[in-house]
Amino acid sequence: MAEITREITLAEAKKFYNSPTASDDIKLFLLSKFTKEELEGNKVPTQEEFNKFFEEKIFTLIDYSKTKFLDCNGDVSNIPTSRIVLRNSDDDWLFDYDYDQKHQHFVYSYNRVCTICMNYFSWQYVDRNRLMKSLVEKHFNLMYTQPALLMSATA
Repeated sequence: MAEITREITLAEAKKFYNSPTASDDIKLFLLSKFTKEELEGNKVPTQEEFNKFFEEKIFTLIDYSKTKFLDCNGDVSNIPTSRIVLRNSDDDWLFDYDYDQKHQHFVYSYNRVCTICMNYFSWQYVDRNRLMKSLVEKHFNLMYTQPALLMSATA
């Protein structure tokens, strides 16, 4: 008679491990298969993992045909400026940044960027500021700005 084996997935293991009814024996068994960080969802990604995730999951949302340039008052400009809003295919903003040295900033959407990261990385444990700052330096060449979240709509 053939033996049937089934491996437990990380998602299943997390559910069991974090259950209020999980016994110490169950937790010990799960810790033999996974790390405590994996089971508790506290895994902080490396900068390389975070950048790769962003390149594959977030930057691919950008629809460059919907790029908008903003003037110094935050209104849409018909000519290219240093302030740029990147949007998705639904015309929802993802990023608003200005590379002008006097007005440099980088803002990203809580609803359309941060929530994706939260679902993937258990975002509350991630050193979001450090990871985002490094990503913005690399991909947007903004060395002197701290990225910020924005909950409301922009241009």
